[in-house]
Amino acid sequence: MEVPFVLFRTPRGRFAIDAYFTEFVSLEPRKALLIKDPSKEALSETAERPLPVLLKENVGEFLRELFLNLEETAREMREKRISHIRHWNVLRFLGVPTGYRRHIIEDEMLADLERENSFGLALLKAILGAGSWGEVEGAEIVEEGVAYRKLWVEKGEVRSRAGRDAVYTGLLRKDSIFRTAFFSALFRDALLFREMEEKAQAFPYSQQAT
Repeated sequence: MEVPFVLFRTPRGRFAIDAYFTEFVSLEPRKALLIKDPSKEALSETAERPLPVLLKENVGEFLRELFLNLEETAREMREKRISHIRHWNVLRFLGVPTGYRRHIIEDEMLADLERENSFGLALLKAILGAGSWGEVEGAEIVEEGVAYRKLWVEKGEVRSRAGRDAVYTGLLRKDSIFRTAFFSALFRDALLFREMEEKAQAFPYSQQAT
């Protein structure tokens, strides 16, 4: 399948963001993972049957909104973990049974989410060349058009002309929303190709019939 990528430039260089699958990830920080360095990817200026561009706004607005969302989530996650640990400690001090294992599991889940959000935010800061909202708000982000990247699945791994894609393969395994959208798009592409092939094969017979 051919996935559209919006090309853009920031003070840190030229980048490309997946303009289709950014709408199909279960967590906001995973959108930042779908930003690529176009010099390392096999992007094409044209496509035969591309997926549609689903980014609703200008890429600059999209990235600024994503930055705000990740910053807000980072604050919320820190507060939630501190509140959870404080509440747990109070109950333990009072001798109230709380279920030790359950609290450990909950804290580990919160820690995983916090790490993923922090990584997405750090990645976005590096791409935009900005460390605060004031810098992000004033950062120059110039959109430079759309290019396409061919993706397929081989032995359970997502591949492109540049080779195995670790990010997409990881999302395929752990993100159910991404996985559903990815295989839906892949099967859609296969069905369209089969339909075109059938019509092409039927064409000579219809010509002979006339």
